[in-house]
Amino acid sequence: MLNPQKGLRKLRDGSLIRLKLGDWTIKSKLQALLLGVSLGSVVVVSGIGWYQTQATLRSKIAEQLSGIRTTKAEQFESYFENLNNQVGMLAADGNIVKAMVELNGGFRNLDRNFIPPEWDTALDAYYTEQFFPRLQKNLSPEAVIPSVYQPLGQAARYLQYHYIASNPNPVGKKDHLLDAGDGSAYTKAHTKYQKFFAGIIKQFGYYDLFLINHKTGDIVYSYFKESDFATNPLQSFDSQNALKDLVQAVQTNPTQGSIQVVDFKPYRASYNAPAAFLGTPIYSGSNMIGILAVQIPIEKIDQAISRKNNWEGSGLQKTGEAYLVGTDFLMRSTSRFWVEDPKKYETVVRYTGTDKRTLQLMENFNTTISLQKINSSAAKAALEGQQGMMVDRNYRGAEVLSSYTPLKLNGLNWGIIAEMEVGEAYRPLYTLQVILLIAAVIFLLGTAFLGAIAARIFTSPLRLLTDSARKLSAGEMDVDVEVKSLDEFGELAKEFKKVANKLHQTEEELETKKQENDILLQNILPRAIAERRKQGELSIAENFKQVTILNAHLAGIAELNKRLSPPEITKLLTELFDEFDNSVERYGLERQNSLSTSYVAVCGLSEARFDHSKRTVDFALAMLEIIQRLNINYNSALALRISIHAGSVTAGVVGTQRLGYSIWGETAYITSSLQNKADLNYILLTGSVYDRIADSYTFIQNPVVKIPGLGEVETWTLVTTRKLVLSQVELVQSSFAKVKPIAGQAAELFYNRLFELEPSFRSLFKGNMKEQERKLMTTLALAVEGLRQPDQIIPAVQKLGRDHAGYGVKAEYYDIVGEALLWTLAQGLGEEFTTPVRKAWEEAYTFLSEIMKEAAAELELSNIGV
Repeated sequence: MLNPQKGLRKLRDGSLIRLKLGDWTIKSKLQALLLGVSLGSVVVVSGIGWYQTQATLRSKIAEQLSGIRTTKAEQFESYFENLNNQVGMLAADGNIVKAMVELNGGFRNLDRNFIPPEWDTALDAYYTEQFFPRLQKNLSPEAVIPSVYQPLGQAARYLQYHYIASNPNPVGKKDHLLDAGDGSAYTKAHTKYQKFFAGIIKQFGYYDLFLINHKTGDIVYSYFKESDFATNPLQSFDSQNALKDLVQAVQTNPTQGSIQVVDFKPYRASYNAPAAFLGTPIYSGSNMIGILAVQIPIEKIDQAISRKNNWEGSGLQKTGEAYLVGTDFLMRSTSRFWVEDPKKYETVVRYTGTDKRTLQLMENFNTTISLQKINSSAAKAALEGQQGMMVDRNYRGAEVLSSYTPLKLNGLNWGIIAEMEVGEAYRPLYTLQVILLIAAVIFLLGTAFLGAIAARIFTSPLRLLTDSARKLSAGEMDVDVEVKSLDEFGELAKEFKKVANKLHQTEEELETKKQENDILLQNILPRAIAERRKQGELSIAENFKQVTILNAHLAGIAELNKRLSPPEITKLLTELFDEFDNSVERYGLERQNSLSTSYVAVCGLSEARFDHSKRTVDFALAMLEIIQRLNINYNSALALRISIHAGSVTAGVVGTQRLGYSIWGETAYITSSLQNKADLNYILLTGSVYDRIADSYTFIQNPVVKIPGLGEVETWTLVTTRKLVLSQVELVQSSFAKVKPIAGQAAELFYNRLFELEPSFRSLFKGNMKEQERKLMTTLALAVEGLRQPDQIIPAVQKLGRDHAGYGVKAEYYDIVGEALLWTLAQGLGEEFTTPVRKAWEEAYTFLSEIMKEAAAELELSNIGV
C-alpha cells in the first residue's frame, strides 16, 4: 500500500507524477477499486444484458421471419400441388373425355360449312369495336395488326360468329350462352356440357378452361369465349403465346398423367394480361384424344400467399410482405402495397426505376404479377436454389430483412421472399438500446469521478485476463494476453500464457488423434452407425423392412495378373474402387465389407429411401460405365457380374476387438447366390426390384433360378436403359406400313445411300444384294412389329448383334446405318416423314442398336475368366 506521508513528499518533489501504475501493488489497486465498485457492477451487468438480449432478440426476429416464409412457401406449394392434382383428375373424368370427343367431332364437321359474308362483317365489327380498343390500351398502337387476330378457318369463323359476335351477352359474360340456336352437332354438345364446365370453374376458380385437339392444336372449346376460342395457338404469330408453348409441351411429352406448366407471359387473347397455363393429355383408354388446359387464376395465387391480405395477422406488421418471383426476376404474386394503396405504390416504385408504361399496365390489369421487376440479391439467391436470410434493398428501395428460399413446384423455378423493413424488424433492439443508455447515464451521475478512474485502472488488466480465460474455456486456444505491468497481474499473465500454450498444444494433439480415430471408425462402419458408436451406443443391431442390396463380382483379375505387376494391379484396383465409392455416396448407397474382388452395397439402410431400388440400379449402371472407362485407360479386360435384390435384412455391429458392420438374412443370401448367375456386364435383378422400376428401363425375363433352401426365384436382366413410348411405337408402325408396298425400292435406296455414306461397307456384303435387300426388309418388319412387346424380340436382336460382330461390324458403324435408314424413310414417306415421325424412328433405332452393340460386346468378354 502507498504511504500517505511518502505520497506527499513525492508530490512536492514531483516523483509521484513519475510513479508508474505497474509499480503499484495489488492491495493498492484493490483499495482504489472499492471506490468504484458500484459503477463497475453497473457497467458489467448492463454490458452482459445488452449483448445477451440483443443476440436473443435478433435470433427470435430472424426465426419469426423464417417461420413466416416457410409457412407461406408451404401454403403455396400445397396450393400448386392441389392444382396439379385437380387438372390430372379432371382429365381422367368420364365427362371430360366424352365432352372432348363430342365437341371435337362437332368442331371438325364445321370445317365444311359455308360462311355468309354478313357473318364475317359481324366478326369484323366485334374485333374493331370491342376487342381491339381494349387490347390497344395494353399494347403500342403499331403492335395491333387487325388481320392477324381475326380467325381464318371455317370452323373458327362459324363458332366465333355464333358464340362471340352474335352472342347477346356483353364481353366478360359470353359464357352465359348455352345454345347458339344453329342446330349443329357442336351446339348440341356445347349445350350439354357448358353447365358442367361452369360447375368446375365455380369450384376451382380457374380463369378459363380449354379443350384442345392434340394433333392440330385447335381450341375446340373454351369456357369464357375470349378471342382465342376456336383458334389454333400453334399458328399464332405471337412468339410469347404461353398457350402455344403449353400445347407443344404436351405434344412433346404425351405420357398419360403428366402435367405441363407454362410460366406467366403476356397473353393477347386476355388483352395482353399476364397469363400462365397448366395442361395434361386426355386419354380414352390407351389412346390420347386431346388436351385439357386451364388458365391459372391470379386471385388464387394471391390468396395462397396473403391469406386475404391479413399481413399483420400473419406477423409481418406494417412494412412486411411475402411475394413470389420467377426466373425473369418479375413478381409472380401481387404486392401487398399495391393492394393497400396503388397510388402510393406507383409513387414509390417510380423512383426505383419502374417506367410509366409498366405502371400503366399495373393499373390496367390491377396486379403487379409479371410486371414488377425484382433485382434484389435475395431474389437471385432464391432462384439459384439457395435458402437464407440477409439485409438487402428491395424493389421499393427500402432496406429490409429478407428471408428467401426456392419453391418446389412442378415445371416452374420460382422463389419466395418474406421481408420486413429493418427499422420495424429491429425496433425492440433500438428501444432496449435507449433504455440501457439512460440507465448508464443515471448511474454515471451517481458515481464519484475518483471511483470511476480507480475502477477503470483496476479492472483493465483483470478484464484482459478474464476475457482471455473466457476464450480459453470456450475452446479458443490462440489467446494473447496484453498485460505489460510488473505487478501480480503481470506475473499472472505470464503464467496464464504458459498454461494457454500448453493447453493449445494438448488440444492439437487430441484433435489429431480424434480425427485419426474418426477416419478409422468411418472406414469400418457406416457414418450414421459410427456416430452412434461415438455417442456410447455399444450394442447396435436393427431390422430393416425394405432395402435393396447390390452384389458385384469383378471378373478378369486372374488374367490381368499374368501381364501386370502387383503395384500396377493395386493402382488399377484402387482407382476402380475409389470411383465405385464416390458413386455409391452420390447415389445414396452404403458399401459393405466384402472380398477384394467383390463389391457389396446397400440402399435404404442408415437412411430410409422410397426409391432405394431405382438408386441401386442407377448405381449399377454407373459401375458399368466406370469399368468400361478404366478398361480403355489401362487397356485391361475387366467385367462385372451384378445381382440386385430387395427385401428385409438384419444389420448390426459385430465384434469387439475388430469391429465390422454386417448384414444378414434371406435378402442378403439371395443376392449373394444370384451373383454368379449374372452375365458379364449385365445387371440381374429379382421380381422385388423389377416391380419397382419396370417402367423405367427395358428388361428380359430369364429362366427361374433355383436357390438351395429357398426354391425358385424369378429373375430379369436389364438390357437397355431406354424405354419406348407407346405413341412413338405407333408412329413407327403406322409409317412403316406405308413403306411396305415399296419395300424393294426402299431397300435398294437404303443400300445405295449406305454405300454412298461409307463406300468401304461394300466389302461386307458378299452375296446377292437382292436377297440381302429382302432380308433387310423382313428383319426390319419383324423388329417394327415387335416394338409393342420388346421383351419378345430382344433375344433375336441380341443374336443379330452378335452375328454382325462376327461379320466385322463395329460399334461405330451403327450411326452410319441409322443415318442411311432415316434418309431412306424420308425419301419413301415424303411429307409424311414429319418431325414427330423422325424422332420416333430415331428413338426406336437407338433402342435396338444399343441392344445389338451390347450383345456384340459380349464376344470381347468371353475370354475374361474369373
